[in-house]
Amino acid sequence: MVLPVRTEKYYPLIVSVAPMHRLSRASLPSFDRNGQIVIVARTLRSFAFGLNSVALGLYLSGIGLPAAAIGLVLSAALAGTLGLTVIIALFGDRIGRRRLLMLGSGLMAAAALIPLVSDEPLLLAAIALSGMVAVNANESTGLQTVDQALLPQAVAADQRTSAFALYNLLASAAAALGALSIGLFPVLGQLLGVSGPHVYTPAFLIYALIGLLGLLVQGRLDARAETGERLGRRLAIDRSRPIVARLSVVFGLDSFASSLTVQSFLAYFFATRFAADPAVLGGLFFSASILSAASFPVAAWLSRRIGLVNTMVFTHIPSSLFLIGVAVAPSFFLAAPLFLARAALASMDVPTRQSYTMAVVDPAERTATAGVTSLARGIAAVPAPVIAGSLLVPLGLGVPLIATGVLKIGYDLALFALFRARPAPEEKVRIRPS
Repeated sequence: MVLPVRTEKYYPLIVSVAPMHRLSRASLPSFDRNGQIVIVARTLRSFAFGLNSVALGLYLSGIGLPAAAIGLVLSAALAGTLGLTVIIALFGDRIGRRRLLMLGSGLMAAAALIPLVSDEPLLLAAIALSGMVAVNANESTGLQTVDQALLPQAVAADQRTSAFALYNLLASAAAALGALSIGLFPVLGQLLGVSGPHVYTPAFLIYALIGLLGLLVQGRLDARAETGERLGRRLAIDRSRPIVARLSVVFGLDSFASSLTVQSFLAYFFATRFAADPAVLGGLFFSASILSAASFPVAAWLSRRIGLVNTMVFTHIPSSLFLIGVAVAPSFFLAAPLFLARAALASMDVPTRQSYTMAVVDPAERTATAGVTSLARGIAAVPAPVIAGSLLVPLGLGVPLIATGVLKIGYDLALFALFRARPAPEEKVRIRPS
């Protein structure tokens, strides 16, 4: 018998921004062994994604790829995640969650080939099609889809939102460290006599090695990681099809908007428009990730008082307004604080969205639901970087950021209109202060 590990002794260190006297100990998550493995593997991947998403943007800018080619590479990466997500949606429980997680981690090794084909945009795009080349610090691959289905089985139902909050918090903290470490590579390059974009070559190797380490960690998942129940059709969604369809539409809009300004593009934006130093950018993205991480337990706390849907909507709209402010800011010293203000709010919908989606479907439908909703997000995301790249020359660097903000506000309004009358099951009794 594997005893659950209590996380309360670590939680005060990472939720100090929240009103501590209001955080109930009963809400702190307690994971079984599989839950611990999911948390560890996601934390490792997130460090790699935080590092590689910034390194990729700086590397592509440094080798002088035109904006259209950069958009092609980023879109290819998103298309690769889409292919993996299709497999998960259709065959996830048949293949097995453990096998899928191991496969995805193994595919991260393809990033080691990027410096070898840097002169060929089509080959770069082909590598990105592996589906596990990081273009965002907040992972958008198929692997977090499997995590999303597995995690509710690792905790009690009343700890689900807090579990997703901790899962995303640790991931964001790791991604922040990854982004911060980007400033070390130019220094290391000087010591080794390497200059230009080649100073970022070790980042791709580190990313690949972390993928292989994640493969070993996830190989320790046991049979409880699987669903234990399978519906008799390929797409294992039955009762929940109407709500999954509506969620897929609104999540697709949100994903399209987000993918106009993936983190690699934001690194490109700050480096190109403001000539920001790589070390400064690393610090900026580190700070943004820390603020994003701190927001997750606050989101869990807030959702217990105003509900999951309200938390998603009323924290997301202000963040979009801040992003629009970044686009029109005349200097880096004004754009940076606006970017950080956006980061403090933009991700509060992540654990609440994941918790809400898993709450409103049957347990046997969770893997397929996570796959379908992620598939919708993936399909919508693929063309966005190409569109963003095509907008740069005639309209300017800030236009994709403005488009992202406007579209995300539309997403929030649609989400509120469609789901405010459909709370999560545990919210139907009454949302009250504790």
